[in-house]
Amino acid sequence: MREKKRHLWLKKYRMQKKAEKSEKINKVLVFCPWEWYNLINEKTFTKVWGVPMAQSRKISTAELRRQNRNNIYRYFYDAQTPKTKQDIANDLSLSLPTVTQNLRELMDAGLIEYAGLIDSNGGRRARSMQMCADVQFAVGIELSPKHIRLAAVNLRADVIAYEKIACPFSNDVSYRQRMARALEEFLDRFSLDRGRLLGVGITLPGIIDEENGMIEVVPVFGLRKMRLSLLTELLPYPVFVENDANAGGFAEWWNHASFETMAYLFIGKGVGGALLIDGKPYVGVQRRSAEFGHMCIASNGKGCSCGRHDCLEAYCSTARLSDDLDISVEDFFRGLHEGNEQYFAVWKNYLDALSVGINNIRMMMDCPVVVGGTITPYLEEYLPDLVARLSMRSSFDDDGSYLHLGRCGDRANCVGVALHFIADFMKSI
Repeated sequence: MREKKRHLWLKKYRMQKKAEKSEKINKVLVFCPWEWYNLINEKTFTKVWGVPMAQSRKISTAELRRQNRNNIYRYFYDAQTPKTKQDIANDLSLSLPTVTQNLRELMDAGLIEYAGLIDSNGGRRARSMQMCADVQFAVGIELSPKHIRLAAVNLRADVIAYEKIACPFSNDVSYRQRMARALEEFLDRFSLDRGRLLGVGITLPGIIDEENGMIEVVPVFGLRKMRLSLLTELLPYPVFVENDANAGGFAEWWNHASFETMAYLFIGKGVGGALLIDGKPYVGVQRRSAEFGHMCIASNGKGCSCGRHDCLEAYCSTARLSDDLDISVEDFFRGLHEGNEQYFAVWKNYLDALSVGINNIRMMMDCPVVVGGTITPYLEEYLPDLVARLSMRSSFDDDGSYLHLGRCGDRANCVGVALHFIADFMKSI
């Protein structure tokens, strides 16, 4: 019996080592440029990468070409100015024939174009190229209790069309027909070519169970257990449905390229959030993660829309600045700027509560925190006051430099859900 156990353990150990070796080989295939094989010998390669050179060559020629093509396209995507063949060859460590072949394929697909000739100190002037941003686009639709927002986003994540229409939510077929009609009218109004439409994303403030095709709950809609197909069946395009905070967080992550992990705090009439790890939302076991708006920050008994008390949303919803005073958010900040003492007292309490919430997020997640939503345009002027409060509350961060304001404003949710299709398209090249 002991010998049998030893044999099984040894077999398991060998399988584990084989898997680790395979993973290491895969890393080599991704990160070691093909051209390096001619520059180093077998012994040096094995010492640096930890696997024999012969095993690292298992990648197929077709896959290598696809990787090179994708790397070149992403190079153009990240570039702020047009680039030449020599720029690409130098920066990506690729041979000129490899660059030329891949550029030809990308140009045939309409993904890049000539941008003109660059200045030369002598000799023939080189032609530069740039990405074609408008060759494809995606549309994001945000559903809220009173409005529908639509945004068309090109391959560079630029918003090329945007519209907000009044349309109160109702759980019936007439609302879904109105949404489908609004999409078609939107495409016609802005002369958007349906042949270039990658897909349509829909975002709403609820818990989405994509695996089982269900919308579990949308509290502000009074909605529970609705089939996703009811929402998407009238749209003759590929459709993706996502939680609004996750969509908004993805849009902000896309626009903060240096962040690998990021916490996103959305502030509007509702307060929500998202935690993104390498661009992917961490949704949790029951898809309820990062519900920052419903963490308890006090013990004053202040009621929240969820039915509980003292949630962050109860203190930091924009309703505290508008509905409670029977004014608009714009009127509140106008009065605050003019020195209204009542508004100043409200704003002081608001910033105190917000700093507690943001500090809690930082303590839990230890990553950059981005604040987005309808509050963002007004918050910039008062950012030093907020950072000062964060510095006083934190046990570690003295300067509050981890805090960032969102760049997408109140369009973040519909932009983010559209970017789902842009990201998939870029992976496919």
